[in-house]
Amino acid sequence: MSETAGLIGVDWGTSNLRVMRIADGGRVLDSRSDPRGAGGLTPDQFHDVLRDVGGDWLNEDLPVLVSGMAGARGRWREMAYLPCPAGVADLAGAVASPDDAPLVRLVPGVAAFEDERLQDVMRGEETQVLGLDLQDDAVVVGPGTHSKWVRTAQSRITAFRTFMTGELFAAIRKGTILGADMGEPGVDDEAFAAGAARALRDPAVTANLFSVRVEGLAGRLSATSAADYLSGLLIGAEIAVQSDARDRPVILIGADSLCSRYAAALSLGGFNDVRIADGAAATALGLWRIHEAVSR
Repeated sequence: MSETAGLIGVDWGTSNLRVMRIADGGRVLDSRSDPRGAGGLTPDQFHDVLRDVGGDWLNEDLPVLVSGMAGARGRWREMAYLPCPAGVADLAGAVASPDDAPLVRLVPGVAAFEDERLQDVMRGEETQVLGLDLQDDAVVVGPGTHSKWVRTAQSRITAFRTFMTGELFAAIRKGTILGADMGEPGVDDEAFAAGAARALRDPAVTANLFSVRVEGLAGRLSATSAADYLSGLLIGAEIAVQSDARDRPVILIGADSLCSRYAAALSLGGFNDVRIADGAAATALGLWRIHEAVSR
């Protein structure tokens, strides 16, 4: 017997959009992707784009729940950030509809505060994290342009920190002397490990970055391998400042190639319990759990 959909789930990132038909329980039955991310849309364009991509699915009389950047400032409707600790029930209690789509609900983001001062924010990652089967005191890592390290307890997000690792990597390659003649990453695992090991020993990242040039001048690093070494330096520095979490399970969620790199660097850093999760499945299940909580 085929499963029937119980929810239209939407993951609206800055650069891309994914619309999913989600079965009762949170499994993705089908999905559609589109390059019209939230970063390029004005508030009055979101509803039309959703109708265009969702198409006939939106005629199934199913609830629609949207996470991600559609709720950012200047986008479909600004959704306030909820403070940590935050769980499914907290997010469900704060969903709201945009003025032009009363049947659509947007999921809020989550914020970290210190002494009542805003310190960090996330949108979209909270839904993904809460779609995982979390153990107490787990750490969820989302590698990418802006990597997130999210700490959890009792199935709630308790703290997190953002690292601009991916964006810094791209900026160094394109806009500094270190990037001159630098090849593409992903060709030299030994160079990556050498960079990661150096940063794990000494996470002074702005000093270590110059070692890309020094290693090249010394003949120990080729232009072909330089991008991998640089990647190792940046990821290693990111991991070095999380050393107090070595005894916790670490769940990686993101692109396979990046997760593999983080897993290798985490192993070098003494993290022994590292797992890789399915990001799309986690987002769908997170949306389903929030929907269920809204419906109670």
